[in-house]
Amino acid sequence: MPTATRLLASFLCMSVLFGVDATRPAGALAPGVTLTPQEQAWIKAHPLLTMAADENNAPMIFRRADGDRGSFGGACYDYAALAARNAGLTVRYEGSTWDEALQKGMAHQVDGVLCARDRPERRTRLNFSNAYMELPIAMATRTEHADLPTLGGFARQRIAVVRGTVRVPVIRARCPDCRIIEVASPKEGMELVRQRQADGYFDDMPVIQRAMTAAPEQYKIALLYYDSEAAAIRLALRNDQPELLSIINKGLAAITGAEHEQIRARWLAGAEDAPVERALPFTPAQRAWLAAHPVIRVGVDSSRAPVEWRGEDGKLRGISLDFMARVSEMLGVRFELVPMASVAEELTGIEQRRIDLASGLSQNATRQRYMLLSDSYLSTPLVIFGKTGSSPSGGLAGLKGQRVAVSARTAVADAIARDWPTIQAVPTANFRAATQLLRSGQVQAIVGPLLTGTHQLVELGAADVQVMGETDYAYQVGIGVRSDWPELVPMLNMALAAIPKTERDGFRQKWNTVRFEHEVDYRPLGLLALAVLVALIFILQLRVMVKHRTRELREEVATRRAREEEIQQLNAVLEARVEQRTAELRQANDDLRLAADHLVQTEKVASLGRLVAGIAHELNTPLGSTLTAATTLKAHLTSFRKGLETGTLKRSTADDFVGQCQQACDIIERNAYRAAGLIDNFKELAVDQASARRRRFPLKRTVEEVLATHHNAWKATPHNIELEIGDTIELDSFPGPLAQVLSNLLENSLVHGLSASHPGCVRISARLQGNDVALTYSDDGSGIPAHHHNQIYDPFFTTRLGQGGSGLGLYIVQTLVTGVLGGHITVQSQPGQGTVFNITLPLVAPVLSEGTASGAHGLVAVPSSKAA
Repeated sequence: MPTATRLLASFLCMSVLFGVDATRPAGALAPGVTLTPQEQAWIKAHPLLTMAADENNAPMIFRRADGDRGSFGGACYDYAALAARNAGLTVRYEGSTWDEALQKGMAHQVDGVLCARDRPERRTRLNFSNAYMELPIAMATRTEHADLPTLGGFARQRIAVVRGTVRVPVIRARCPDCRIIEVASPKEGMELVRQRQADGYFDDMPVIQRAMTAAPEQYKIALLYYDSEAAAIRLALRNDQPELLSIINKGLAAITGAEHEQIRARWLAGAEDAPVERALPFTPAQRAWLAAHPVIRVGVDSSRAPVEWRGEDGKLRGISLDFMARVSEMLGVRFELVPMASVAEELTGIEQRRIDLASGLSQNATRQRYMLLSDSYLSTPLVIFGKTGSSPSGGLAGLKGQRVAVSARTAVADAIARDWPTIQAVPTANFRAATQLLRSGQVQAIVGPLLTGTHQLVELGAADVQVMGETDYAYQVGIGVRSDWPELVPMLNMALAAIPKTERDGFRQKWNTVRFEHEVDYRPLGLLALAVLVALIFILQLRVMVKHRTRELREEVATRRAREEEIQQLNAVLEARVEQRTAELRQANDDLRLAADHLVQTEKVASLGRLVAGIAHELNTPLGSTLTAATTLKAHLTSFRKGLETGTLKRSTADDFVGQCQQACDIIERNAYRAAGLIDNFKELAVDQASARRRRFPLKRTVEEVLATHHNAWKATPHNIELEIGDTIELDSFPGPLAQVLSNLLENSLVHGLSASHPGCVRISARLQGNDVALTYSDDGSGIPAHHHNQIYDPFFTTRLGQGGSGLGLYIVQTLVTGVLGGHITVQSQPGQGTVFNITLPLVAPVLSEGTASGAHGLVAVPSSKAA
């Protein structure tokens, strides 16, 4: 029954077609791909990626001659398209030369570059995906040239290679005796081979394949060489988008084995039969260990054909020795073969350290004390041998109660004793001894390895012994290693894994030339026929179900298309509504901006009005004193004239008149100067505020001028203003906007912060901070609630709505400070603890631009660039 089940499974598996899942909709993830929320958000934010590629690098990546500018093909293109599809990405490809593609990637002008190799100098700007393909270097020769399994086999031959490429040091390192001919191009190298001036040309396999198409009958690929550094092909991705790297790696990991095989068969099938050599990626410590052990002693059983034995010519040969010779080449050490009479002698040699390796052994619990074992390189099933003509055993279950010979050199005796206690296992020294016991009737069967057992039967001429059944056991052959050399085991495993499957099969087929036919147990055939009938019925039923499901899917597709058309119509209507609403909102914003500018201009005029009122009041005092002194002087002059006319003028009266005139003139002069100073200050401040001219000015004087204009409003209150600004602080800036800022802050404190019934204080201080000046404005008024801190700079925000507040004062302050003056402003305030505005301004204001000027709502204008 197990045999019939296996045949049925094989029959059903052959009916499965492998290929890309074309039914998966665009943007859907492949099975097994799970993206994090961050990765999903990244894809949503980047709906279209751009990848650059060398469009002239067939068959890796190239622009199709029969397609448009965006149509590409090749192995690298197929891998990139599959990875993108698996991860739900949409990609657009740009073709160019390789240098241009790499430059775009390094400059982050594209999201990635196809068909790239990881290089240290590229990591400053690029991340590299996991390798999705190994690209070998190929050796092209003339068709009559012998295939060689290693680069070292081309010693003393002339090898052409393009100068300056990574392949030059590869040749020098792996074939130091090769005669290198450096050429300028692949065309030149292939021409040298054609003219027999070179024995081979060494270049990347796709380049070789493309060059061979001109004359395929003259060339062949004699060797494929995989370099551990240069072989790996990756996607190069911009390194400022780390999510892209993880998404692409997940897409690559979801590519199935069948898809890998399909791509290789499509693009890289031209060198399937060529010998392959892989450079092993040893660590420095491993290379040092091998250098310290150039010669390693290997024990070989001389009587175990075809695994290993001594031929009639006295030479050691066999499957294991072919593997050992290949491993020796790959490790770069020499294996010294030591013939042994038996496996037991090999084991003793390893235990006593007379040999370092045993070429073909298996492991068991006893041997683990003194021997390590590499990975298996050869496996042969353990089968049941019996006398010719006897009925098939039916497996080990058919040997219950019988005596069965087993090899003492393997662990099969322990396994049978453990799993089949009803079988009487008889340990024997070797298969020859077991055969003698079977022929003499002392045992009824032999359990032994198929490979060595069949060869031994041929040597013995034992036509009366045949294979009569299978077991579930197999003999795994590896390389035995002395236990104090654990460093060697991973290197052996690496070398064994690097031997291509075709070469492995060649080793086995070379020596396993004997074929046997034995009786077949036909008892399961009825069950097999029944199983095949059930399978056919199942397939027919499956076809009916598929047709029914296909019809349902077509109906569902039609329904979905109708819904999609309806959704598209609704989307068109919605887009029209959105455009109309957007236009309305844009017009409303424009109207609101115009209204804000108008209110700001109104606020500016009101500020100038308050300035004029303050100056008028301040001028009233010196002008009044001047008028009083002039009136008094006129009265004294009239009295003096009468005295002169009547002749009653006395000396004392004249002296009195002169003193009074002097006093009056002093009063008039002093108050006239004061009025002139006020007018000058007013004129300069008014011009600054009206025209926002830029000039150098002392900060303290400008602040004092602002305070002077507000004196009239503050003198009637119980509050005072304190000023702490050094005389040496000068700014190259705009005094008008600065005065507007201070005026709005003073008015804000007077209206909102300070109470008319309690004395308050405003402090204005400034200090230098490098190339900036830190201006601090504070009052000890009522403060600002914390929930209003983020609103005070909003236009039209006021807590005195309907009581005269426009809500533009602090909005203008913030706009001027951060725009025209090029600084920034912060506020610190708590209810009942006053308010502090910290303003930082550069000593040299930035040059006006249209952005900063327009942000001031007409308070300043960009100066014309044309000469006056």
